[in-house]
Amino acid sequence: MQFPQPFTLRWERRVLHFKRPAATSRGALTERVTYIIEARTADGSGYGECCTMPGLLPEPTEAELEAWCSEVMRRGGLQGIAAPSPIQFGLECALLAALRPGLPRWDTPFARGEEGIPIHHLIWMADIDTMLAAMQQGIERGFTCLKLKVGAIPFAHELALLREAHAAFPMADIRVDANGAFSPAEAPHKLEQLAAAGVSSIEQPISPAQWQHMAALCRTSPLPIALDEELIASPSPEQLLDTIRPQAIVIKPSLHGGLLAAQRWAAHAEQRGIAWWVNSALESHIGLTALAEWCAYAAPGRLQGLGTGRLFTDDDSLPIQLQGCKLMYVQEH
Repeated sequence: MQFPQPFTLRWERRVLHFKRPAATSRGALTERVTYIIEARTADGSGYGECCTMPGLLPEPTEAELEAWCSEVMRRGGLQGIAAPSPIQFGLECALLAALRPGLPRWDTPFARGEEGIPIHHLIWMADIDTMLAAMQQGIERGFTCLKLKVGAIPFAHELALLREAHAAFPMADIRVDANGAFSPAEAPHKLEQLAAAGVSSIEQPISPAQWQHMAALCRTSPLPIALDEELIASPSPEQLLDTIRPQAIVIKPSLHGGLLAAQRWAAHAEQRGIAWWVNSALESHIGLTALAEWCAYAAPGRLQGLGTGRLFTDDDSLPIQLQGCKLMYVQEH
């Protein structure tokens, strides 16, 4: 992407603090390091976010970020640039926003406040009673898709929770994410048990870089399998999708190469009849807003795995808000 006018890039490191510890399969997070990139032109500024998920990608060094910003300014845009995924995502979002300073990156019904983005209802890891109560609240708000993590507590307890959830909410689409918690040997039996418990699909049942095992699971699983972490280090979308043949992929632009790479992943999936959706990855309001704007542009009306924001005590207000079970754009512009 060549930028049509002169611009400068600057960045700022921020440490954001969770309102409550964010329980993940890799431990509880209390703070989040992120870098905010500003693209400034004579007409105004646009912002992007460069952040990582602990345990999946290394945090960009400030020297790397400075070097990539300098290189993009020298080239006058992103043409030929392939920075590490978090940096690429932040640069793309900042420059796209600078093309329309003060406005959404794309003019869509979502950006005009006319349509919302349906999202799943994420159930944070907690005790069983708390998780069931959270599911009930989601159903009452109109959510049709519930998303839970598995692999963090004893599997028998997770199955009991899922059976109870399916019995209580039989019309809900219950998705689970294992984050690679199962071994290839135990995965087939566990997938059968999850299917019997009413689960509709699973993300990343085994750890990545085991293509033959994952391909075998995708051929025989009673549950649709969506690849997630598998996309991070893939040298070739075509090779990965043709080898494994998953039922779906989960795209995280900040981890999977940025927005342009996300567009390529989506196109390759659609060519092969593979479903796809976008998940956020604990971004601040800057990254989450960019993801929502791109989802509304790239796949209007599709259910996405975006968060609702407002995770941090020291983050600014979102221009998007959760209304019912949809994200709506509410910023005046």
